[in-house]
Amino acid sequence: MKHKEPKMMTVAGPVGRLIATVEGEGGIPILFVHDNAGDRTHWAETQHGLATRSVAFDLRGLGESSGGHGPFGVEAAVEDVAAVADALLPGKFALVGHGFGAAVAGAFAAYYPERLAGLLYVEAPGDLRHGSKADAAAWLENFSAAKYGTFHEHWLTQLLLEAKVTTRTLVMKTMRTSRREAIAGYLESLYGYNPDEAFESFKGPTHALAAATGPETLVAQRPTLSRTVAPHASHWLMLDSPQWFHTELVRFLGHCKPHP
Repeated sequence: MKHKEPKMMTVAGPVGRLIATVEGEGGIPILFVHDNAGDRTHWAETQHGLATRSVAFDLRGLGESSGGHGPFGVEAAVEDVAAVADALLPGKFALVGHGFGAAVAGAFAAYYPERLAGLLYVEAPGDLRHGSKADAAAWLENFSAAKYGTFHEHWLTQLLLEAKVTTRTLVMKTMRTSRREAIAGYLESLYGYNPDEAFESFKGPTHALAAATGPETLVAQRPTLSRTVAPHASHWLMLDSPQWFHTELVRFLGHCKPHP
């Protein structure tokens, strides 16, 4: 099959235009949702290596998408995913979410299980609702207008310890160009997100790819969740280990059913 070159497209979202990159054709379509303080470029290498139609887009207030005044949060991001899917993926598709985007993917699966051929979590956060409210408030205070300027350069340091130089460069670039208000709103919403709802609603193929397995991760909190753990990679698995990620993604697609 001849490879179809990437095409940038604009979708009318609930609060403004959403910018997407569409690449490939045929196969089981894939919709990618990036992490907080990221954008669709984090999926570019993954998309280019696939022999199937794929769509990656910038969430509102991030990347090249508009909607910089919000509202922001998991629920708002689900609305963006739905708008992109309605415009570009009329049939069933596999939904792949990374970090915050994994929470969005889970929430979408809870609302629209009939739309999905499969659900792939990448470095998914677990249920944060039962942690210390004081600790959560203290963490979120770092993203306030008063503190963010001195804090943001150090925010992702721990997550980038195992990262390749090229990964670190791209991640820091997208973090620096992301709106503080969007980052803060998306992060705060994670503390009210219930990941169990996806498992209650969507019964199709579900898998997790992870580098971290600490107590606040989804893979730690759900021991029965099918998963593959990446060797020697940072939070950005697709950037650090592109071949490994490609292999795992294609393997997962083999379990998905494309029929509407």
